[in-house]
Amino acid sequence: MSKTPSYYRARIAAIEELMASIDVDRDEKNNDRVILRNGVFPTGYDEETIVAEKLSKQKFSDNPLDFDEITRFNTWFAMHPDKIAGTQHITSSREFPISIKGSQEDIVNTIKGKNEDFAFQLQVQKKRAKAKLKILNL
Repeated sequence: MSKTPSYYRARIAAIEELMASIDVDRDEKNNDRVILRNGVFPTGYDEETIVAEKLSKQKFSDNPLDFDEITRFNTWFAMHPDKIAGTQHITSSREFPISIKGSQEDIVNTIKGKNEDFAFQLQVQKKRAKAKLKILNL
């Protein structure tokens, strides 16, 4: 399925609808509502299927997403999964129910992205920083 602005609008609408349909259990840590509030579909909820169903029932605009839509329910990370330096995990923390677990290598690879010249550019930046430091010390 193509991930167009209408897909992400349907995703937002689906999350809102699911959150409204789930009972609140204040004693349960990180219940499905809390997980959904953070833009992650809990176990047993297939995002692709739910969003496809929402798209089949309702028409959504394909205009570019506005700032509110991009920053809602981790939509930006859903649009750019390559920007997540590791894997998402559900935690037992009330304040931070979603955690990213990754290694230093994951972080470097995320920053490097598709740029093969990363090591060269890193060397250039280090040399520039050293040159600026020498100028400041004069």
